[in-house]
Amino acid sequence: MLVLAVAPIILIVAFLLGEGFKKIGLPPVIGQILAGIMFGYPIFKTFLFSESSSLLIVNFLADLGIVFLLFLAGLEIDIEKIKETSRDSILISFSSALVPFFLGYAFIMTSAPEYGLVTALVFGGALMVTSEATKVKVLMDLNSLNTRLGAVMLAAGAIDDIFEVLFLSLVAVMSKGESLLELTRIPLELLLFVAVALAFFKAMSKILSHLDRNGGDETELFSMIIIFILALSALSEALEIGYLIGAIIGGFLLQLSMKGMNRRHQEDLVKATKLITLGFIVPFFFANVGLNFNFSALTSNIPLLLATVAIALIGKIAGTIIVKPFSSLHLKQLYYVGWAMNSRGAAELVIALVAMRHGLIPPAIFSALVATSLITTLTFPPVLARGISRNPGLMDARQ
Repeated sequence: MLVLAVAPIILIVAFLLGEGFKKIGLPPVIGQILAGIMFGYPIFKTFLFSESSSLLIVNFLADLGIVFLLFLAGLEIDIEKIKETSRDSILISFSSALVPFFLGYAFIMTSAPEYGLVTALVFGGALMVTSEATKVKVLMDLNSLNTRLGAVMLAAGAIDDIFEVLFLSLVAVMSKGESLLELTRIPLELLLFVAVALAFFKAMSKILSHLDRNGGDETELFSMIIIFILALSALSEALEIGYLIGAIIGGFLLQLSMKGMNRRHQEDLVKATKLITLGFIVPFFFANVGLNFNFSALTSNIPLLLATVAIALIGKIAGTIIVKPFSSLHLKQLYYVGWAMNSRGAAELVIALVAMRHGLIPPAIFSALVATSLITTLTFPPVLARGISRNPGLMDARQ
């Protein structure tokens, strides 16, 4: 099919299914992911993506969707709430990553030792990550991003992204047979990124202030914002620390850069960013999550699939709840944060795909991880929507 015909078809189906779920009180993101699953069915996939360029464009728009969504989250979230909840976020990110990792590692080493140490490490590592983009979109759909619990979910997920970067680097080192000393470059790359990002921040503050004072219109201001976010994302990707970190930090920095601007200009820029992000680019990301679903994964090894899903769900929720003695959140809030950390989306798919391509995990493990990624991503939105409807004040309540 013609490349330009694929994009509107994806948008139309994603919109219709999203609106359908919105009508029944569930986040539209569920419909967008289901649209992707439908497109991933062999008959539709062959028809829609007969030209390889079509799939390449959808993949590009999906990556762009993640960048803009996390940038928008950084631009809109209340930074004071992030500071206020930083202790809870750090505790949750560490605990909710380590518990599923060790459970996954122990499961492979005890039930399937023939797979070996490397497979056990990759399996545990894939289960410890979380998908920031999915979580942000759900929180936006439920008008809960700028809440106390929303800040915890966002910050904990951002820290989790660093674990993902570290683990992807470990997978790359293992696949090439290099020394683990290669991992020592990551802190240096992070420091370099912070230094360049701060220089970008200072320059952007001056440029935006100059345009604002000298009658620059919204088009010029928006162009500068696009350049800023893409440059930071490209920098963090070039330094191999992941474009997701560059996107969300870019949002935080731009929010600070806009402090002295005309209030109307600020609102117009945020509105324009939200319109292009949520109305056009983001549906491709969620459709792409569904497109990566492997239907054979559901039937190839049912016991392995059930065990993987159970470890994923229990590991994240238990890993979040056990910080209760040290957290300012009450038990019910921690329970729902655990569900938020469970949403894995593309993060788990990336680790599984890299490991599979380098022969670090067998096809059975790969299929189980792909299916688990989709199942955990689809379960979070309705669980949180139901929790908010049944517990007014849940997202901002204090002990």
